[in-house]
Amino acid sequence: MTVISAAVFGTAWRPAPPGCAELLRECAARGWTVVLTAPGPAGAPALTVAAPGDDPVRAALELVGGRPSHAVAVAGTVHEVLAARRAGVPCIALEAGVDAGPLLRAAGAAEVHRDAAALLRVLDDSLLARPRAFGPVGAGTGGPRGG
Repeated sequence: MTVISAAVFGTAWRPAPPGCAELLRECAARGWTVVLTAPGPAGAPALTVAAPGDDPVRAALELVGGRPSHAVAVAGTVHEVLAARRAGVPCIALEAGVDAGPLLRAAGAAEVHRDAAALLRVLDDSLLARPRAFGPVGAGTGGPRGG
């Protein structure tokens, strides 16, 4: 299961960063359940949490009956990284969101990539392909920082 912040995938007034649609399609093609934590791009191969409030990752898990041990969050802000940590879900951050890499890593992101296209290029070696590779959530902010 993959929980993705729709904030990093553009809005009606901001275009999606490079690789967003391709990343969503690839996750879906691999059979991963993708849940967007806010309205995402039209035609996205994903379920959408309508009103996630302050706990978007928990709301996404509840929507599909998912478990933190089988989920990875993709975030674009420190707030979203912290929400993933609260839910016990490891997190990959994209700098194409609002916050920069050092802030995202300090908040607990296991990986930080420039954008969705950069993550897609290393998908097989990323946390998305192996959710528990970095140990328990909160055990540090090490791991690949590709992108």
